[in-house]
Amino acid sequence: MMGMSKADASASARGESNVDGSATRSSRLWQAVEPYVYLCFLGFMAFEPALSPDGRWLPTLVLIAIFLPLYVAGTRWTGADQRPKLYVACSLMAALAIVGVAFQLNVNSTIFLIYAAASATRDTTGVRAVVVVALALAVLASLFFVTDWPLAFRWAPFLPVLLLVPVIVLSQFLQAERDRHDTRLRLGEEEIKRLAAIAERERISRDLHDLLGHTLSTITLKSALAARLAATDPERAGSEMREVEGISRDTLDQVREAVRGYRASGLAEEISGIRKAMASAGIAFDMDFEPVDLVPEQESALAMVLREGSTNVLRHSGATAARATLGRERTDVVLTLTDNGQGGGSEGNGLTGIRLRVQALGGTFSRTTAQGTRLTVRLPTRNPQAAGQTAGQP
Repeated sequence: MMGMSKADASASARGESNVDGSATRSSRLWQAVEPYVYLCFLGFMAFEPALSPDGRWLPTLVLIAIFLPLYVAGTRWTGADQRPKLYVACSLMAALAIVGVAFQLNVNSTIFLIYAAASATRDTTGVRAVVVVALALAVLASLFFVTDWPLAFRWAPFLPVLLLVPVIVLSQFLQAERDRHDTRLRLGEEEIKRLAAIAERERISRDLHDLLGHTLSTITLKSALAARLAATDPERAGSEMREVEGISRDTLDQVREAVRGYRASGLAEEISGIRKAMASAGIAFDMDFEPVDLVPEQESALAMVLREGSTNVLRHSGATAARATLGRERTDVVLTLTDNGQGGGSEGNGLTGIRLRVQALGGTFSRTTAQGTRLTVRLPTRNPQAAGQTAGQP
């Protein structure tokens, strides 16, 4: 076995797709249920009727009954075209807080201001966040002085709102900024891939034109000449056809060599792609490559290690810096890829396939996750086919 089979590669792709799909489904599920999880804090409103002498529950239940459809509607109005309706719903939530405190229905109805501020600042901008916080705090300050509760008791329903509204709005703003950054990054990566695909197609088109254009023209001319000479000079016609056969065989070898070159990605190409991807993700990437002699199978294997390792850095590590080195240690060529991310995790199908491919070349592959993640590949400098045969012997 001299490399990872198509089945291994397919399994690796399916495994990564399943992991990404599961993470996406979990994220979407949490986004769907998250707004409703926070409704548990409405229990804060139960303190006043539970502790009051008359135990008036009806005003509290009426306030909550009016609030719930407004809040649910606000969670569903997420599009830009629905933003005016969302602001109306948030304004009505704030109005409920004013009514609840001003008419002494439930002083803890100030909590509606938290829900209103959180709903109004989903996918928010900095200016909108400042405006919402200012309005919420202005309403809160007005209610603080309107209520006739003793001053010592006013802080209990007002202080949580005073503290939580700025914190929640700030977290919403940071999340929106992170989402916008991720969207820009994803669009940038897609554009890079699209341009790379176009450039690759143009390169293949030029290569095929240069490789086959002149050769096929020569074959056409010689075949036509042989056809004309077949009746008058059979010996020369046979010579022309033998030349056509030789040209065809040489061309077939050249095409096969070109196809092998397309399939095997070199280190220089991988490094170029990794630099762009790391820069787009905001990860500092450093490399230290010494000149080493590699046969095509070794270069292709090391390129696969860099591709798979850098993909894991971008997707899973949470790293801010990564470094790749290539050099010679005694009789081995050594490639390392390290990052300062969270480390841990299990070895997936992609890394398992790479381990098998490196071992087939007579080398070793190791992965450590104590401080970040470190991938180390050692390949012998001798012929990889001989190394693979030696590694396969008992």
